[in-house]
Amino acid sequence: MLPSRAAAPAGPADVASGLRAGLALLRSGAGAEPARARGLARRRCPARAAANTTACAVGRLAEFVLCSQARLLQGDPVGALRGVRRANALLPLAAHCLGGEAWPLTAAEVYDNFRNAARALGEHVSPGEEERAGFFAKPYSEEVWAEKAALKSGELRDELAWQPQGAAGSRAPEFEARPAFSAAAPPDSSAPGEQPCGLDGGASAHPAEGAGPRETGVRRLSRSGCVWLLEGACIEDRRVVAFARGPSSGAAGPLTLPRTSGGVGPPRKLLGCGEFGNYDFNAVEVRHPRSMPHMVHNASGAEGELLDTLLVVPGLMSGVSLLNPFHVLHSTIPAAWQLHHPSYGLCVPRDRLDVRLAFLSAFHGGRSAHFWKMFTRVRGKEDDTADGNNQQFLIASQWRFWWGPLTTRPPMPLGADPGPRCYRRVIFGRELFRTGRGGFGSQRVVDFYKQYVAAVLRPRQRPVGSPRAAAGSDEPEWAIFADMRPGLPRARPDPFALEELQERHDAPFFTAEGAARLATRPFQLWTAGGGAAPGGGAAPAVQTQLAFSAAPSAAGAPARRVHVLLVQRPKGAGRWIANVGEAVEWLRGWEHPRASVALLVADLGTLHPAAQWRLASQAHVLVGVTGAALAWTAFLPPGAVVLDLFPPGSGFCSEGWDRNPVSHYGGLARLARVRHGCMVHPAELQGPLPEGGDVAHEARREIREKLGGFWHNQDVRLDIGRMQRFLGEAIDWVLEHAPPA
Repeated sequence: MLPSRAAAPAGPADVASGLRAGLALLRSGAGAEPARARGLARRRCPARAAANTTACAVGRLAEFVLCSQARLLQGDPVGALRGVRRANALLPLAAHCLGGEAWPLTAAEVYDNFRNAARALGEHVSPGEEERAGFFAKPYSEEVWAEKAALKSGELRDELAWQPQGAAGSRAPEFEARPAFSAAAPPDSSAPGEQPCGLDGGASAHPAEGAGPRETGVRRLSRSGCVWLLEGACIEDRRVVAFARGPSSGAAGPLTLPRTSGGVGPPRKLLGCGEFGNYDFNAVEVRHPRSMPHMVHNASGAEGELLDTLLVVPGLMSGVSLLNPFHVLHSTIPAAWQLHHPSYGLCVPRDRLDVRLAFLSAFHGGRSAHFWKMFTRVRGKEDDTADGNNQQFLIASQWRFWWGPLTTRPPMPLGADPGPRCYRRVIFGRELFRTGRGGFGSQRVVDFYKQYVAAVLRPRQRPVGSPRAAAGSDEPEWAIFADMRPGLPRARPDPFALEELQERHDAPFFTAEGAARLATRPFQLWTAGGGAAPGGGAAPAVQTQLAFSAAPSAAGAPARRVHVLLVQRPKGAGRWIANVGEAVEWLRGWEHPRASVALLVADLGTLHPAAQWRLASQAHVLVGVTGAALAWTAFLPPGAVVLDLFPPGSGFCSEGWDRNPVSHYGGLARLARVRHGCMVHPAELQGPLPEGGDVAHEARREIREKLGGFWHNQDVRLDIGRMQRFLGEAIDWVLEHAPPA
């Protein structure tokens, strides 16, 4: 068995041997040594990983595995689930030590048993049909769920017994396979001279060419199967239309696409590869080449004229992926590489590219296309509402920063066009960007994206005939929105006005003057009513604050100024920091021995995306409760730090530095060459604490009964002592690794 905590530390061989023996005893129930099995079953599982988990992660994981099986023998299946869940949480720290001759466990085996425990308990203990009083019925409380599980313990013992990886029913190998259709990332290297191609522009359209009968050429652009090139194809509604003849010229029969070069046959259906999973895009229709001229005429109004290039970005969902910076990066980072890295050879100028967004399912696509048509139609005054106008401006401003660098035509959902559109080439798909393991993400890819965005958004001479927007003017955003209306003539050749995007949204934000400008337009998003704040001119829900620490008192070299950006969300929006004022006051009286600190508190959700970009580029330390604002980690300067804050119970934070290399923002920080720190802070209750109640228990109850079961909606209260320690270490890192301003 594993040694007790009071015993001297055991070596890896001792712990592995104890784990083997313990699992064998517990799997047999009593076996040949009933006394030892009963003794092992009585051992208490630790409530949480000890503070020195990093040094003994494998031993702790093994202890949780044994305790889960001991709980099962005690008739406590919920305890068994809890134990294996805690073992699963330790895998990021322990996985590199598992497997091989020394350890009888593998990471895949732990994953498999955790999945099996959650599935078995969910099926056996979920409410029956007669107990579901509608969709919004409250779920069982933890106590009731545990009681029902205990009644099923006899049935569950065999189902929850630990399955070794080699057992007949084990599905552990599923976790060891590489994700399907996930190309390897380009290797990280210095790769000098990786200049983006296609930035020199070119004519806005090729001379008109005859669109007589021709077949669609098909070429696979990536080994992953996620990206295909169709030369000479159209889109109609939510379909991609290709052109091919029958089995022989003029013969009747089903139409098929020609084989590609190299003998690789085209797919019968295209692969929609996206961050939420891969799906079959089977809305591909093959028609006879005779039908192309008719479609071209309907599409462009000029017979024989083909548009240049279309990029179809698949694998989206109709809500979260469109405006959330973290999710948008999953599309724009690989798209920039595909369109502008020399290795792809496409080099598509902005003025020759259309973008259509293909959604994860017909439901999402139909819903979004319908919404888009209704949202962008020419509306009467009776439809002109404050909320509608605010949403229109929000979408246009997001499109301006995220998609403007790639195209001069605002993207729309596939299916929003009123008629067919035909292109010389259609690029279907995107490489699968991931911030965790696998996929196309690498530091080289992210570096290239940042380089491309900076190159396109740099201030430059305005095109002839394009007047500069007046100070505070929102003309470009409304021009973008006008161009998003399907079927209407384009308002201008390039409504994004990128030559103004950086210069109009830049200021020294970590000064009193710059911080004050954040409350004005164009830094703040336009809102109906003429004010800069939501609600038509009311004060912002979050007041921008700028505070300075005490200057170092010790004599020596001049202190450097370190910029700390603390992201605050509005109260009631979830993940609000309850005691920001206390943190600001603490900082004013704090003295770092080698630096002075400028702390800026801001709500990024009210700022124009370009202003958020410029603000992130000036921050040395980005601090916030985990969420979309931390996506700006991708644009932090070299040597910067992101502090990722979590409420308790999320299971997504192994507290410390660079211990979460595959989490959402730990992974993004790794790819952006930024240091990531993760901290857990106490939950701030949504309501009063009952007399004699426990804060931790009440926080878990609120998640179940008030917050829809999601820990994401919790508020937090900063532990100032912990914050001081992490912030001091972050500043030390910046001083050592960030180049002086």
